[in-house]
Amino acid sequence: MELETAVFKGDQYMRYDVDADRGDDQSEGGLVYPAAVAGSWPGLLVAATPEPVDALAAYAKECADAIGVTVPDFDIDSSLGTTVPATNLIPVHAAYADASTCDRPNVLNGKCDHGSRFRVLVNTVDVFVVAHARKMGLSQGQYGDVAIIQHNKNNGATCFYQGALEDFGLSHDHNVKAPSKGVGDPAFWMTPSQIASSKFPCGSCHDNGPIIRSPYLAQITGPNQLPGAGDVTFNSDGQPYSFVGADFASWKSYKVEVSGNTCNGCHRMGVNNLSNIGIVPSNGTALDLGMKATDRTQVSKNPHSADSQIWMLPGQTTFQQSVADAAQAIQHCARQFRLGLPLPNSPISKP
Repeated sequence: MELETAVFKGDQYMRYDVDADRGDDQSEGGLVYPAAVAGSWPGLLVAATPEPVDALAAYAKECADAIGVTVPDFDIDSSLGTTVPATNLIPVHAAYADASTCDRPNVLNGKCDHGSRFRVLVNTVDVFVVAHARKMGLSQGQYGDVAIIQHNKNNGATCFYQGALEDFGLSHDHNVKAPSKGVGDPAFWMTPSQIASSKFPCGSCHDNGPIIRSPYLAQITGPNQLPGAGDVTFNSDGQPYSFVGADFASWKSYKVEVSGNTCNGCHRMGVNNLSNIGIVPSNGTALDLGMKATDRTQVSKNPHSADSQIWMLPGQTTFQQSVADAAQAIQHCARQFRLGLPLPNSPISKP
């Protein structure tokens, strides 16, 4: 298939740090594994006067200042949250570890993760804070993955918090303390430096905006409806997006634009430098999610049908080759950045 005219537009994203104007967009610098500072917890403490300050608490304050809202304490199991539906689960009583399918699986893990919870903690005209807790087969009151996204819709400032992961020896408890109170004792949250140096840095997937609107979470209705779920222009041009904090200053995302492409008709498609330098595999909206959203099948998903519609396009029920071709064209263009090839540059297409 012949690739259409393509362009990377680097001005769609503004970095939230003092180095925003540096001309080193494809630099491999900045993403390093920090030395241990306190026991087995790298980056737990940062220098302060008169005594050390929890790095997560310091980050949370910076986020609150930039975004204009704080992340509160909350109970995952509270009636204020919503259980994410796992409709038409096959087999009906399948456990998390079992091979199973459902109408709208968790895209990140490729699982039908029944018992997972979602809650909109704050949602105003200016800001939102959302929390997602993946059950991952754990017992009552325990969750295997808890993540928070905090975002200002006006200036684009965004913060990510990650907790409850087994690989980091974190607590799985449903009573979540605000990141502003520190990592916790026992530790519940990862520090910013741990997130930045991990194999799953948040910006490697969230590269066209703060929220990925997969059917898994977009199916939720009521007070915990995913912000932007019903807005076809969400994560589109004119909506700023940036990362708060020194640990994330090297994270960079770019819009991938292919002339006349269906995928660009409603929202941005992003590519990021985290996938580009090999910290993580081919993650992100242009390299990965666009292909999954338009494919003939999806991992752990029931066959495309009226009950289990294909992710993209909105309103489409089953596979459509022209839409899959559009996603492939976006991916092809994004791979030029990932492989370090010259970016598109023509009178009508410039980076």
